Amino acid sequence: MSKSIRVDDLILPSFPPFVEDARKRIKEIENFPTRKDDLLLFNYPKSGNHWLNEIIPRLLENSLEADQHRMTDLVMDYVDFETLKQRPSPRVMTSHLPYRNVPTKHPADGGKFIHIIRNPKDVALSAFQFERPITYFESFFILIFNSKAFRFVCLHVECVYGSWFDRELEWEEAAKKHPKNFYVLYYEDLKQNGLDTLTQLSQFLGTSTDLAFLRVVYDVCSIDEVKKRRTEPIDGMFYRKGIVGDWKNRFSDADNKKFDEVFKERMKNSKLKIRFS
Repeated sequence: MSKSIRVDDLILPSFPPFVEDARKRIKEIENFPTRKDDLLLFNYPKSGNHWLNEIIPRLLENSLEADQHRMTDLVMDYVDFETLKQRPSPRVMTSHLPYRNVPTKHPADGGKFIHIIRNPKDVALSAFQFERPITYFESFFILIFNSKAFRFVCLHVECVYGSWFDRELEWEEAAKKHPKNFYVLYYEDLKQNGLDTLTQLSQFLGTSTDLAFLRVVYDVCSIDEVKKRRTEPIDGMFYRKGIVGDWKNRFSDADNKKFDEVFKERMKNSKLKIRFS
């Protein structure tokens, strides 16, 4: 991985806008002039953001051909803002930044957010596979889940976008404050109860809930079908197995015990319904 960038307690990837001036880019995101019909997807890395990017445009446009959502077009951490301002509505804009850095106009105007949560054991494994230069899984595992206590367990690793616990607890509080404007879904539900989840998502968006259409959307956006369409070299970084419970193939008993101890302590006051299989 390229050298990461630190802004206060937040570690950021080496995207060009962050490399140029990370504080400026974050402030630009916070001040970005959203429209009320914009849809914001701010999610922790490796939680299903790109999967939603395949699904949501098709729901909004009621069309299987709605395939325009690309990383370089609408990811706020990366995109050219002047180009983004010219995009037609509704825009689906994404980021991995915390809630504290969302465009302030959007929640103030009652704009909508979709937040996807994935079981953090699978997040850890997917992130480890994404960061190929990392040698020691245990070091990365500790960083991603307990970054406040272990900032640099391995000199080659930094926990980009911070601890999973910190981010998800922050988003949980935000959703409590704005319940009508947030749709929170779980990766495992989307994977295992896809049609029901798409129906609920469509109701939140005010789009078609026709079951035949939703079933086809779900099939078209399966990981196997997406891989057939997304064939550029960079796409392989974002579409791996996409399965639930893959952590069981990599976690040792010690890893699992360590995680469960940290999870129990950090999430003791949380109402999130995390499923590990």
